[in-house]
Amino acid sequence: MKIAFISYEYPPDTAYGGIATYVYQAARMLQQRGHHVEVFTGSERRRGMETEDGVIVHRLLETNQKKFIELVGDIFAERHQEVKFDILEGPDCLAEARTSLAKVPDIPLVVKLHTPAILLLKLNYYEPALRKKILFFLKSLLHLKQPAWGYNPEFNRHRKHALRLNKIERLHALDADEIVSPSQDLGRKMIAEWGLKSELVTCVPYPYTPIEKLLEIPVNTQTQVVTFIGRLEVRKGVIDFANAIPSILRHHPQVKFKLVGSVEPSPIPHINMQEYLEQMLQSAINSVEFVGGVSPAEIPNVLAQTDICVFPSLWENFPCVCLEAMAAGRGIVGSNAGGMLDMLDGGRVGKLVSPRQPQQIADAVCDLLTNPQLRIALGKAAREHLLTTYNAHRISELQEASYQRAIAHRKKIGKRQ
Repeated sequence: MKIAFISYEYPPDTAYGGIATYVYQAARMLQQRGHHVEVFTGSERRRGMETEDGVIVHRLLETNQKKFIELVGDIFAERHQEVKFDILEGPDCLAEARTSLAKVPDIPLVVKLHTPAILLLKLNYYEPALRKKILFFLKSLLHLKQPAWGYNPEFNRHRKHALRLNKIERLHALDADEIVSPSQDLGRKMIAEWGLKSELVTCVPYPYTPIEKLLEIPVNTQTQVVTFIGRLEVRKGVIDFANAIPSILRHHPQVKFKLVGSVEPSPIPHINMQEYLEQMLQSAINSVEFVGGVSPAEIPNVLAQTDICVFPSLWENFPCVCLEAMAAGRGIVGSNAGGMLDMLDGGRVGKLVSPRQPQQIADAVCDLLTNPQLRIALGKAAREHLLTTYNAHRISELQEASYQRAIAHRKKIGKRQ
């Protein structure tokens, strides 16, 4: 097949997050299977066409993602005249392939779900109830900060922006011949949220090939360290993790806790999340270390010094950090809301907890601390499940089948109006 990806995010120039990692790995995976693969992406420093590991990459010199979307349509259409792509894939976020689709309306389209704007709004921003508004107001006064009436003073602006994006993203998804979700949970959510036809929504996980440094970490470590890895933000469940720490220390006072990740806003305006958590954990602060953000190359060292990883997200699509912990053979306590339910095989290779339940987190961590043989057994099972389920051969077959369904669907219903 001749496959085109449109994604503003792509390594190394615009490697901002999970979308970039996914497109990079998927493009190479499919190229190695013998497909012709081209990627149309943005860059902050260069333009032009290059071949990288067999993948043809078209870079637009554009720092504004919205302008990239406007410009990429003409470039894709011109290239399509030469190549005659069989399939076009783009992300849900900002509907990046929409102008390309307008220029080439007969091409089969796959929309890959990552995390649409409407879900980010619901997870990261909320309008507090009156009781919480009063509480936030009083806390602001107590800390001599300018009073504010909620978790995010700019909630209404974020809400309006997200609702505008939601309309664009939804209409683009409705134009797709196949809508692909990395996790079962995200697919179900968007069927309900956008009114999608369930027969056009399928699950194809991201491919993941762990680096050798992760696979070389011994499973039977005894560091007595419990680690949270991720941005320090509400959506990642870091507040629930912090609330669980005193309970864990009552049963295991020797344990140390590490929080690894960049610092984001807290529920109190003008106080960042690390400051907020330090206030929460004053009685346990000697057992807690805030590491800050680290580079991907440092993650294996962090995991080698860790016995148990905790990922208690309120909801998360397909967190790569959980896959890294599985590759490292760590004992894992993960959220049952989102992709970790699939990753941890319904709780067979790790402990699952419900969102916003600090006591469940504490109980699960204590169980693994009390039973190191259970932790080691789960770590071994997690590593094996990762290598069996998310390897490139299996995922590429699923992805190829998805593309073939999209092509057949477009052939059946004809050219878009």
